Amino acid sequence: MPPVTAARARDLETWSPFTRIREVGKDAAAAREAWLRSSKCRGLQAGREGHVAEAIRLLEEARHQIRWSDPEIDSNLAELRTIRRLERRLEVSPNDINVLIQLGKAYFSQERSDDSLRTFRRAADLAPNCAEAHTHLAMELHLRGAHEEAAAAYRRALDINPREFNAVVYYADLLCGRPLGTGLLELTPVQVYARAVPVVNQALRAS
Repeated sequence: MPPVTAARARDLETWSPFTRIREVGKDAAAAREAWLRSSKCRGLQAGREGHVAEAIRLLEEARHQIRWSDPEIDSNLAELRTIRRLERRLEVSPNDINVLIQLGKAYFSQERSDDSLRTFRRAADLAPNCAEAHTHLAMELHLRGAHEEAAAAYRRALDINPREFNAVVYYADLLCGRPLGTGLLELTPVQVYARAVPVVNQALRAS
C-alpha cells in the first residue's frame, strides 16, 4: 500500500465525489487515512475543539483545494465566523443576553456541548425571565440525557411564555421518551406543535 502523503490527502479533497467513492471502494483504509489528514477533516475537528482561527484557516484552505461547491465547508465557515464575531462582542458586553443566546446556538451547531451549556446557563441566570434562554438550556440538557434538569428548564420557560414553540415541542419529546427533535422529523412544525400542546398541558397540570 502506498504511503498517505500530504499530496495524496490534497488529491482526495480535489477529486470529484464519484472518484472519491471509487477510491474508497478500492482501499478504504488508505482513503480514510487520507481523509483524516485532509484540510477539511482537520478544520472540522479544530472547530469542534474550539480552535476557531485554525478551523477557519484550514477550511478556507480546503475550499480553495476543492473543485466543486461544498455546502458543509461553507456552513461551517459561516458558523465559525459567527462565533468569532459574537465572542468579540461578548468581550465588550459580557452580559448581553441576545449575544449569549446566539453564541450558545453557534456553539451548539459546532457540537461544542460544554461551551453551549455554559453559555445558555449563564444567559438563563442573567435573564431569569427570558423564556428563550431557559428553552435552549433545556434543549442542551435534554440532548445530554439530564432529563430532570431539562424538564425543570422547559417548565420554567413555559411558566414565562406558555406558547414558546421550542419549549412546547421539545418538552413533549422528553415527556414521550423521544430523542430531541424527533417529532419535527415526522410532521410539519404546525402539526407537531398541535400534537405537543395537550401532552405538555397535562404534564404542567400534574406538576
